[in-house]
Parts: sequence; C-alpha cells; structure tokens
Amino acid sequence: MSRKPGRANLWRTFAAPLLILGASLVGLVAALVANGPGDWISWFSLSAPLVAVVWARLRRAR
Repeated sequence: MSRKPGRANLWRTFAAPLLILGASLVGLVAALVANGPGDWISWFSLSAPLVAVVWARLRRAR
C-alpha cells in the first residue's frame, strides 16, 4: 500500500488545531452541564488554547 506524501503533511498541519478544538468543546460542555469536578475539567480544557499560544511564542522566540 503506497502512502500519499500530502497525507502526512495534512495531518501534521491540522493535528494541533483539532486537538485544541476537541479540548475546547469538552470544556464548554463541561462548563454548561457539570458542577464540582466539571468546573475543573472546564478550566483545564479551556486553557488549552492559551497554553498552545504561549508554547508557540516561546518556541518561536528561540
């Protein structure tokens, strides 16, 4: 089975945004429907975009 060279690049390009999207959706749903531990899950999940931006800025500064 041969692999297309564009397939790996496509996944590498969109992997982080898809993970951030998933974490954000989990955080938003947890914030809407859960109390107690759900609050912690929502805060943790909704901080994913902020963590990604800080990580990217620090990585780019090197």
